Order: sequence, then structure tokens, then C-alpha cells
Amino acid sequence: MVLTFGLLAAALLALWAPARLAIGGRLPMWMALACASLAAALAHGIVRPVGLLGIAAWFALAGAWARAEAGGPYFAWRWPLFAVVVAMAAALMLHRVPGFANPRVIDAVRFTPDALPFTLYLNFDKALIGLAVLAWAHPRIASIGEWRVVLSVVLRWIGPVIAVVLVAALAVGYVRWAPKLPPESWLWAGVNLLFVCLAEEALFRGVIQARLRRAWSHRRGGRAAALGIAALLFGVAHVAGGWAYVLLATIAGAGYGWVYERTQRVEASVLLHFGLNATHFFLFTYPALGAAG
Repeated sequence: MVLTFGLLAAALLALWAPARLAIGGRLPMWMALACASLAAALAHGIVRPVGLLGIAAWFALAGAWARAEAGGPYFAWRWPLFAVVVAMAAALMLHRVPGFANPRVIDAVRFTPDALPFTLYLNFDKALIGLAVLAWAHPRIASIGEWRVVLSVVLRWIGPVIAVVLVAALAVGYVRWAPKLPPESWLWAGVNLLFVCLAEEALFRGVIQARLRRAWSHRRGGRAAALGIAALLFGVAHVAGGWAYVLLATIAGAGYGWVYERTQRVEASVLLHFGLNATHFFLFTYPALGAAG
């Protein structure tokens, strides 16, 4: 398990590796590491053979949509491909694609006495969303200068976004002030950044908001509508946590969408998303107050 997900994490990070590090000068580092991770996942039963069909379909769809968006031979099919990509990504995110046995690494732990129990899985299927979208269908930061610009925007907005969301969470009784440093902290942080935030931002900002923005940017209010729809869908995706969580996730999604609109880089929304999640985890009730809270 450690080998499988270590290689998968390395593959995700290798998306930002310089092109000169390609194996044999041609095979991207991320692809080599992803294949190694998949081989390990098959050997350990984390991915079953039937899961290979879903993985192949997902990468083929992402690649076809990327070519359509670039004005390639599938240009006329960009909207149908967009719909199928969103549906397939949602299926991966909701674990509806067969062939995956995601291991549970935190089992019903209460980080504070008044908190709901928290369970964490290492989701191989969900991680593939960020891998395919950022590898093939969305530009990535490629220079130190771009990182400086993105970080400056994130640092400018991370405080206000965190304050608004967490004040709202306190107001609706979703959390309490609860500083802590559980032994699971490093595991949670790595999984949340690479397998949660990256996947979710790739879908909601890198696919949904980006496509709607391109379609509506020439219309008055079009960019705001793209941001709002992506934020609303992000909120609805969290309905399992209750309607208060939907509201809070929608507000957070608007913040993530705002920094994405300012930078046009998924990295910006990923960093903001992780910053909010980390503040919630380390300083407030996590994941939420229980019924007795």
C-alpha cells in the first residue's frame, strides 16, 4: 500500500517536473510513475483488472476533450465531451467506477470528544481526476515567475476566504474552536492535498469553471456565472455532510473560484483549498460537531 500510494503521490508531484527529466527524453516522468503505481496497485489488489477499463476510458476521454478544446479534430464535440468528462470524473469521485478497493487508513477516529468520527480512505480512483486533467487538459505553472504571481494572489486572499467560511461555520454551529495536533496529522495533510484538493479543484475549477468561462467570457456577467455555477456544484457535491455543509462548501467554492479567475491556474485554488482545510483540521472541530456538540 505504501509503495502504491507513494508512487501515485510522486506521479502527481511530477506533473510539475521539468520536461528535460522525461525518461528516454520522451516518456514524461509523471506517466512512468503513474504506470509504476498502477502496477503496484494491481499486485496488491487495490486496482482489480476490471478497473483498468475505467482508467483507460477516463484517460482517453480527458485526452479527447483536451484535443477538442485545443481546436483539434474533435472541436465540434467539445460540449458532449465536456459532459462525458464531468460525468466520468463524478463517477470516479463518488467511487461508482468498478474495480477499485481503496484502503481505509483512519477508521472512525474522534479528534475531539465533541466531534463526529472521521474515516479516511486512500482513494486511487479519485486521485486519477487530478492526474489526467492537469496532465492533458489544463495548463500548469511552468516557471518560478508564474509561481510568484500565483502565490501572491493566494496570500492576498487566503485570509479573507478562511475568515468568511469559518465565521459562517461557527455561526451555524458546524464547528467550535478546537486547536489540536493529532498523530494522524501528517497522513491527513498529504492525502488531503494530493488526493482530495488536487482532484476536486481539477474538476470544479480546471474543467467546469474553465469550460464555462471560455464559453461565456464574451457575455456580460459570463465569468461570474461560470464561477458561481462551479461553486454551487462544488457545494452540492458535499451534500452527504448535510445542508449546512453544502452552504459552507459553496461559499468556499466561490473563494476558490475567485483565485482561479484571477490566475487561471488550478494550483492557486488547490493551495487556497488546502489552506482552508488545514485551518479547519488543526484549529476547529473536525470534521464537524456531533449531535451532542
